[in-house]
Amino acid sequence: MMRRRNTPATETNKQATTRSFLKSEWPLFLYPALVVAAIVLLQAVHQSIEKDLTPSQRQADPSASQTTATTGQNDQNTSQARLPEDGSTLPPDALVPLPDTGATDTTLAADRLRMIEALRRRAEWTGSADSVGGGDLPQELQAVHAILTSLRQAVRDQDHPRIKEAMEELVALGDEVVGPLSDIVAGGTDEAALWAAEALARIGTPAATAALFETLAQIEDGPYKEQIAKTASNISNHDSWPLLLDTLQGTEDAMVQRAAGASLSRMADTPVLDEIVARYDAALTEEEAARLAQLVRNISSPQASESLRALAGDVSSSALDGLQQAAIEALANVGDAPSVNYLLSRLEAASPGEGGSLFSTITRISAPQAQSALLYAAAGSKDVSAEQGRTAAIYALENYPNAETCALLNQIVAAEDNTAVLTAALRTLESIQKTVPSVAENATSKADAGILLPLDPLQK
Repeated sequence: MMRRRNTPATETNKQATTRSFLKSEWPLFLYPALVVAAIVLLQAVHQSIEKDLTPSQRQADPSASQTTATTGQNDQNTSQARLPEDGSTLPPDALVPLPDTGATDTTLAADRLRMIEALRRRAEWTGSADSVGGGDLPQELQAVHAILTSLRQAVRDQDHPRIKEAMEELVALGDEVVGPLSDIVAGGTDEAALWAAEALARIGTPAATAALFETLAQIEDGPYKEQIAKTASNISNHDSWPLLLDTLQGTEDAMVQRAAGASLSRMADTPVLDEIVARYDAALTEEEAARLAQLVRNISSPQASESLRALAGDVSSSALDGLQQAAIEALANVGDAPSVNYLLSRLEAASPGEGGSLFSTITRISAPQAQSALLYAAAGSKDVSAEQGRTAAIYALENYPNAETCALLNQIVAAEDNTAVLTAALRTLESIQKTVPSVAENATSKADAGILLPLDPLQK
C-alpha cells in the first residue's frame, strides 16, 4: 500500500497543537529550574559560612558542616537551641533569633556564630565548657569557669581553705559572676549552691541582690529556700537598700519579706529611715503601713540611733501612732548609750499606765554595746530612780551573763537596802547562776574585793 503523504493542512494542525501545549503547560518546566537554583544558592551560603567559621567553631557545632533547609516561620523569630550532646534546652536568655528568609550570607553567618556563643555560654554556666570548646572562651569567662570549677571541687573535697579562696575570688569579680552564680542557686540544692548564694550576698550590689531575691522568690517552699533566705538576710551593701525596700513592699512571699527586712534592719540609717517614714505616710492600706512599722521595729543599726530618737519624740510625750511606738522599741535593738539613756529617761517620765511596756522594752535590751550603760544605771545613776530605771536596768543585765555583771549584782545584794532593787538583783543573779554557773562563781571573788561604780558611757 502506498502511505499517505501529509497534506499542508495536516502539518499546520500539528504545529498549532504543539504551540498550544507549550503555552498552557509552561510552568511545568519552571519548577525544575527553581529547584536547581535553590540548590545552587544553598551551596553558596554553606560555603560562605564554612569560610567564616574557625576550626574550633566547626568542632563545637557539627551541624555547621551540614546544609539544612528550614520551612515555616517562628512567630516570635526565636528558636530553642539545643546542645548537640544531650539535646537539653538552653535557658531563655540564650535563645538565638532565626534569620529572615531574605537574609544575606553575612547575616546567616552571624546567626550561626551567635548560636555557637549561646551553646558555649550554657556549657560554661553548667561547668561543662570543654564540651563546646571551653578553651576558646574569652579570658574573663575562662577565669569565671575556672573559679566555679574550683569551688565545686573544693566543696566535694571539703577543702575549706580552697572554698574560702574561691569565695574571695568570686566576690572580687563582683557583678561579672552574678549570672552564673544565680544559675547555680536556681539549679541545685547541694552545698555548692549554698556557697553560690553566699557569694551573691557578699557581693551585695543591686544586681547581685536583685538576682538573689528573684531566684529566692522562684524556689519552692522548703528547707532549701529557708537556707537561701537566711543567706539573703545578710546582705550589707548599703547601695542595695532602695531595691530591698521595694522588694519588701512588692512581694507577698513571707520568706522574701523577712530576708529583705532583716538586711534593711542592719543597714538602716537616716536616709533609709526617712524613706520608710515617707512611704508610711503615703501608705494606702493598713497592711502596708503595718509592714513598714514592723520594719522600723526591727531596726538594729547604730547609724539609725539619732533618727529613731527624733522619730520617737520627746521623752515626756506619749507615742502618737504605730510608727512612733515602733521607733521606741527599735532603740532597744540599737542599744548604744544614747538609746539606752533615752529609754530610761522615758520610763522615768512615763505615767503609771504607760510604764509597763517601756519597762519590758528595757529588760529585753541585749546589744553588746548596751552593757556599760546598763551597769551604770543598775549601780545607781543619779538620773534614774530605784523603783523604775535602776530596777529595769538590773533585770536587763540578765542578758549579759559575764563576770562584770555578776560582780556588780553580788555587790548590790551585799549592800542594798531598797527592797525592789535587792529583789531584782537576787532574781537576776539566780537566773545567771542557773544558766552559766561557772561565771557566777568566778565573779564572787571580784565582788568581795569591791567594784567601782561604772563610768557614765556618755562621758567616756
